[in-house]
Amino acid sequence: NLWSDLMARGRYVLVLVLAAAASGVPVGIPSSIQPRAYTPLKTGSVTPKGWLLKQLQLQADGLSGHLSMFWNDVQNSIWIGGNGDGGLHERAPYWLNGIVPLAYLLKNAGVDAPKRFAGVYKVPDSLNFEGASDPVSILDQSNKYINAILERQDNTTGWIGPDNSPKDGNTYWGRSNVILSLCQYAEAEPTKFQTVSAAILNYLLELNRRLSNPTQYAPLQGWAAARWMDIALGTQWVLTNAPQGHESDLINLITLLHNQGSDWESWFETFTGGAGGHNVNNAQALKSAAVWYLMTGNKTLTELSKSRMENLDRNYGLPTGMFNGDEILPNPATRFPSRGIELCGVVEAMFSYNTMFSVHGDVAFADRSERIAFNALPATWASPTGGDMWAHQYLQAINQVNAVNANPHVWTHDGSAAELYGLEPNYGCCTANFNQGWPKWASMVVYSTSDGGAAVGLFAPSLSTLPDGSTVDIETNYPYEDEVQITVEAKSAMPLYIRIPGWAVGTVINGKSTGVENGTMYKFPCSAGKNTVTVTFMPEIRVQRWGDLPADGNTGPVSVHRGPLMFSLPISGNYTVLAHYYGGADGSNDYQMLPTSDWQFALDVDMANPSNTLKFKSNGYVDGSAPFNHSGWPVTISATLRPLPSWGTNLNSAAKPPASPACTGSEKCGDPVQVELVPHGGTDLRIGEFPESGL
Repeated sequence: NLWSDLMARGRYVLVLVLAAAASGVPVGIPSSIQPRAYTPLKTGSVTPKGWLLKQLQLQADGLSGHLSMFWNDVQNSIWIGGNGDGGLHERAPYWLNGIVPLAYLLKNAGVDAPKRFAGVYKVPDSLNFEGASDPVSILDQSNKYINAILERQDNTTGWIGPDNSPKDGNTYWGRSNVILSLCQYAEAEPTKFQTVSAAILNYLLELNRRLSNPTQYAPLQGWAAARWMDIALGTQWVLTNAPQGHESDLINLITLLHNQGSDWESWFETFTGGAGGHNVNNAQALKSAAVWYLMTGNKTLTELSKSRMENLDRNYGLPTGMFNGDEILPNPATRFPSRGIELCGVVEAMFSYNTMFSVHGDVAFADRSERIAFNALPATWASPTGGDMWAHQYLQAINQVNAVNANPHVWTHDGSAAELYGLEPNYGCCTANFNQGWPKWASMVVYSTSDGGAAVGLFAPSLSTLPDGSTVDIETNYPYEDEVQITVEAKSAMPLYIRIPGWAVGTVINGKSTGVENGTMYKFPCSAGKNTVTVTFMPEIRVQRWGDLPADGNTGPVSVHRGPLMFSLPISGNYTVLAHYYGGADGSNDYQMLPTSDWQFALDVDMANPSNTLKFKSNGYVDGSAPFNHSGWPVTISATLRPLPSWGTNLNSAAKPPASPACTGSEKCGDPVQVELVPHGGTDLRIGEFPESGL
């Protein structure tokens, strides 16, 4: 069974870890960086279309495009000469790490100049909202902050940013996202590449000097030690693109980062040791083995990348593709669906899994990034308008029956406001960090390959330009339809690799299914000129069992899926505005939500053949609509539920789902009710894990 298989695999990988540690194999590094399976395209290579463009516009029209106008940690950041963004100085860098790619995605689509507006409704220039004198164009905002940071670089040492705590090993962390932002900016602005890459190099050389002299300065500590792999990614970018004769210095720096950083390779096998259970650290560290693989080529690291995803799933996993981590991974481990995961963890996991796919080429990692993007990321946004990006949570739950200032609460390390929707509920890191989610995901839809071809890693409407000028044009409303049309305009003959998701049994390509295997990259030969590939998926409704293993076994709750989407029961609710910060009535507010419809139900389901009891319906995506709107859903699944009055609440959240089957024996359920389950990402309150009725 699954439990036995996972336990056996875990023991196998643990043996690999111990053997590698004993031999010292992962420590040795070559003198050059290893090639990736698939190479991300340079920032500015992708033009979003269709629903993806609409989602990026909603982000720009919401908090992303306005934080620099009213949120002190960005508007008045220490990085541009202000006094905001104290402590780790991480918030403007977080924001910039998403704003830079967002700017060039929108520029390519020709929509980078939104006017002054409130919410998703544009208003005339004559109306004077707060901050109207500041740049509204996302590209202007990006340029303003990049230029301010570069102007303030220490010309003598190369240090970037505040230097008020040279003996604090945490101070290296805040700069990590500045470097990643500068890397993306350099790619998108070829005329500035030399200047920007030289600035990055000078900083990294100073960082190398400081880490090499830990008694005079400080080694990596705290956040910087836990997140060493993100600092290493920026260093690897310079090593690959602009080493400027400093290859040995850069390799030495990456070695220092690894050696002074947290030991994630051991942590993910046993969840013990010094790396620790902070959910965002874990989400970022998912890619640590992949990042170190680029320096060593050690195949053990490939296995470790795979096993950590499985280990997180087994102990803390959620049906959205994420894991429980309401600040800290639960102890003892649990997959309880009323526990939460932080928005920062969601966007970091998306980027980590795409990086792991890029390095290792394993389809499972791209599958996981897509699952998180289509389910977990949009599910943490809500407002009375529905589908916009003005109000988010700090923590989201699979079974979320209210969004209130909860005291007491089921989560253990965050404040009572963690599940409210708003500007910065509980803590402001997610307000800054969410910005990278969609833009960096959109930038990693298509990759180049070492054999002169392209790889389609994700499915979203977009036009990608390869290094040789060839283009890959993806037309689709996926995940709301099952067909993807890919048009390649090739400068010369080239291969096209297409991800066939693990769930996609029976996929047809250009009318043929022969040789098309789920969980693999399908190779399609393209000739010079125009090539058209039609990918048709044949997804079946899937039902997955959850609960804590092995204790719950086959009595745990179930979730419903089709293709990359999870389907949940939407709970009606009323919004109450708790605070207003910026813009019009639909701008930046804090909201609480209370349920106004029932949610205590068991699900009638044929576990062996779910399509006997669950019926898929498609209304189609309406062009120009919010992709993850909270009404008028493009697709639904008809289901039969049975009222389960014994399922109550605990600590202001839904209690643990009753054991399955829930409606047999002494337990009594009400009469069957017909409902529509909707995409999980289009809900604010919901039930995503149900007890099985047994009827």
